[in-house]
Amino acid sequence: MKKIIVVGIILLFLGSSVPALAKTQFSLSRTTSSISASLAEDYQVYIGAGINREYEGKFGLGWHMTVMNTGDTNITGATYNKETTLFGKVVDNGSRPFSLIPDMGFSEGSASLDFHPITLINLTVVVENMTYSKSGYGIGPFVLLMG
Repeated sequence: MKKIIVVGIILLFLGSSVPALAKTQFSLSRTTSSISASLAEDYQVYIGAGINREYEGKFGLGWHMTVMNTGDTNITGATYNKETTLFGKVVDNGSRPFSLIPDMGFSEGSASLDFHPITLINLTVVVENMTYSKSGYGIGPFVLLMG
């Protein structure tokens, strides 16, 4: 148990110096370097830690993914979440498609407690032709996102 606490504290210190912005992994037409889509896009994407937070955060109870349609046309996409143990065993692997009309939003989150003290977490949001992703660690019910 002491080792788990020490590892958790080390992860907290490592995560405190990492910016909370997600980076685009894949793009068919545009590249954006922040969690919010560029001004040319008609939507905003937020991936963060803390189920009670509205936008991005890097440490909190659980995680969330939010998409806001700020344009005047419908948008479609999907969210993907995967949690594995440090040994590669899949704890959670989910996906959810969404379709948003103008001025609407979609949010998904989780704050689960399982019997694995530390898990690797990968969160991805795909909107139209853009992919946004963040990864980090689950320490009990708490999440530390690294990038």
